[in-house]
Amino acid sequence: MFDESDILRKGIEYMKKKDYDQAVELFQKVIDINPRFIEAYYCRGNAFEAMGRFDQALESYSAVLKYSPKEAAAYFNRGCTYRKKSDNEKAIIEFTQAIEINPKYGKAYYNRGMIHFSSGKLDEALKDFDAAIREMPKDPDPLVARGLIRIVQKEPEKALADYDLAIALDPKHLKAHGNRGNVLETAGRYGEAVEEYTKVIRLCDTDYKAYMNRGYVYFKQQETEKALADYTRAIELNPKYAKAYSCRGSVYAQLRRQQKALEDFDEAIRLSPRNVETYISRGQAKMALNDRIGGLEDFIEATKFEPNNVNAWLHRASARSKMGAHEDAIKDYSELITRAPNNSQVYEYRGVLYTKIGSLEEAMADYNKSIELDPQNARSYFNRGLVYRIQGLLKQAIADFTQTIGLQPNNAAAYKNRAVTYSMLGDKEKAEKDLAEAERQAAEKK
Repeated sequence: MFDESDILRKGIEYMKKKDYDQAVELFQKVIDINPRFIEAYYCRGNAFEAMGRFDQALESYSAVLKYSPKEAAAYFNRGCTYRKKSDNEKAIIEFTQAIEINPKYGKAYYNRGMIHFSSGKLDEALKDFDAAIREMPKDPDPLVARGLIRIVQKEPEKALADYDLAIALDPKHLKAHGNRGNVLETAGRYGEAVEEYTKVIRLCDTDYKAYMNRGYVYFKQQETEKALADYTRAIELNPKYAKAYSCRGSVYAQLRRQQKALEDFDEAIRLSPRNVETYISRGQAKMALNDRIGGLEDFIEATKFEPNNVNAWLHRASARSKMGAHEDAIKDYSELITRAPNNSQVYEYRGVLYTKIGSLEEAMADYNKSIELDPQNARSYFNRGLVYRIQGLLKQAIADFTQTIGLQPNNAAAYKNRAVTYSMLGDKEKAEKDLAEAERQAAEKK
């Protein structure tokens, strides 16, 4: 004859087989036999939770508290269920209650810390992860979580130290290796980053994000064939991952295989229709294929989705300029200035167009503003020098070309234009010297 413990064990066996309906039926039978059998309520709650029936899971965990009001685990389980329901406020209340009952409840600190972290409350999250590490010294997860805070706080060495500790506890911890790779990549330690991502792939060769991460590092290192292989593998593992198509498209574009790039960008946009960066990338590929109208359409679409995206507006204005629509391009730059009034580059580009259409006063005003915003903008000094020379202000032009050379000593065009200006002033010796330097630099680049 079976007693309630035997029935409970049978229910747990069904849980392991993921036959949750049958498991719930048996757990309910245990409760009917013995309404105070607390473990049956926990098990029934777990089954409901696994089925996504969160309200019924909460009812089961609450039933535990009816018979055992100081049951910290019941509050913890309710907190986890509220997290799955995206009700973080209630989840924090439950985890806090569990901690008050059991101040050594490491998992409660960890889960509460994860909510604080997702809410941007880094100080609170750090305190909780510290407590979780203290109470669960052999659990790598709180160390991995604390490492994320170190990254956000721009403390890469501390993040690496946490990941090293986590890996020492669990050498096969995928997230620890992956996050460690992210830190190394950000620090420019690309070889080490590749090693970490490769470790993740060896541990789990179906981890498409590991292939993505490694592919991105390969791309940065100009190892385009390796990058292509990794992005392709990521797509094979997850054909609906839009970012993988977009990244592979960028590799094809760099290899000047624009038609292949377009195919990938098209698929990325089909999967993620509002991804602004993909529209920009596709627009660039179309421009490279001389489809300027198509390129402009993509840039316009990008500015509709993100009206304050500087990069989208710059490409939109540039496309108009290449189509000879300088007035429309100027309007785009002017619109962008209302959205990004402190961007030196925008004034510089608008100044170039004003110069092209002969509006020299407007061009001069833009170059002055560009330099005011960024005194290190060598291009604006150079372009302003050209305007000064057109206006016959030769000494001012020479001063700007000289400033350009000071910021960019290898700017052959600045030497050449200063040589022309010296020649206009009748200083033949300086003109010849600058021209010789311009020719020397040009020869070195060949």
